[in-house]
Amino acid sequence: MGRPRKNRKDLPLRVYAKHGAFYFVDSANKWRPLGKEFGPAMQKWAAMVQPVIGKVRIGAVMDAYIKERLPLKKPRTQQDYLDSIAILRPVFGEMWPEDIEPKHIYGYMAMRNAPVRANRDVAVLNNVMDQAIRMGLINTNPCKQVRRNEESPRTREVLDSEIVAFLPHCPDWLKAYIRLKLLTGLRQGDMLNIRLDQLRDDGLFVKTGKRDKRLLFTWNDDLHLAINTIKAMHHRITSLYLFNSQRDGTAMTQSGFKSAWARAMAKSMEAGSLTETFAENDLRAKVATEAIELGQDATAMLAHSSDAVTKRHYARGTQKIEPLRKKY
Repeated sequence: MGRPRKNRKDLPLRVYAKHGAFYFVDSANKWRPLGKEFGPAMQKWAAMVQPVIGKVRIGAVMDAYIKERLPLKKPRTQQDYLDSIAILRPVFGEMWPEDIEPKHIYGYMAMRNAPVRANRDVAVLNNVMDQAIRMGLINTNPCKQVRRNEESPRTREVLDSEIVAFLPHCPDWLKAYIRLKLLTGLRQGDMLNIRLDQLRDDGLFVKTGKRDKRLLFTWNDDLHLAINTIKAMHHRITSLYLFNSQRDGTAMTQSGFKSAWARAMAKSMEAGSLTETFAENDLRAKVATEAIELGQDATAMLAHSSDAVTKRHYARGTQKIEPLRKKY
């Protein structure tokens, strides 16, 4: 076994970050480039490595899981799992599977100091431990004995006035993105993957990435204006994607979007335009709330599995109550 890492402990064995990119050093000591984006780099690495055999540590089980099971999940889920594994690896990676007990997992959850994210990480660790069972390394999964943190639905309600205050601090493409988001309520991943061939004569067609739901947003004046505004920006570069990288025309990455959103939000806070930040996903909740108030089917619009999901996590409107009339 090689020397323990002193930094970037989130990376698999023989994978290194150098000059803004990731590399895999093979058995012949040849540095093989994996790319600059962490998620795609890990997928490329997984295709190179051989299955793990014999007595191995959890880090190697994580590697096997990334190679064998992770590709079966949706692209967005794959990225979320890779993010969690990057955090879990420095903590559990050097442990033997049979040595991990519920107390270690509870200790991690306390250390994480982010109840919701800790739950997501433990869910990923649960899958990794199931992988260890499939590999014949352990007989029982300790994650099954761990009770997750209580989660409260997010309640941030974004007001129209806050949208108006935020837009001047956004680049033109992000302004257009927000306007389209407020018309459709699509998830970020689905928004960034919209292609020009999805603009049909009868509307904007979307097959959602999470549940493969087929949605058709029929044309109206507002949707036409939003789409045409975005398409007008395509004179700078030819691309199949509505929202694209201005360098090569590929679909904008979620990490690139996250950085742009954070910069715009920071500018709006520094300028005093906003007194409280809001997340991109809060716009989806705003759409759900407005759809409910207009008597539309918010569950169908957001492609949820049930009304309960919509009401618990996305309906955030303030209940309007008419005061009593004065009697004397």
